[in-house]
Amino acid sequence: MAIKEIDLDRRDSASYRKALRQVGFLSASYLSTSGFDVASLKKLAKAGKLDAIRCAIGRSVRWYYHERQAELAHLRGLA
Repeated sequence: MAIKEIDLDRRDSASYRKALRQVGFLSASYLSTSGFDVASLKKLAKAGKLDAIRCAIGRSVRWYYHERQAELAHLRGLA
């Protein structure tokens, strides 16, 4: 999957975030507070080694990464 890009309205963003959590995607801000290197995760996603979703909500852009893949990358020292 690599990177999937989605444009949302503010009205849809809360329900979409909930749906992303249910299928195993975590926000980059949550991962960064948990000790993950978000810049490395973005590089891995751009290289096609990690599934990510780029959500554009107006001018704001939020990244979501697949939880299991991000944890494996963190354990391997890649993120």
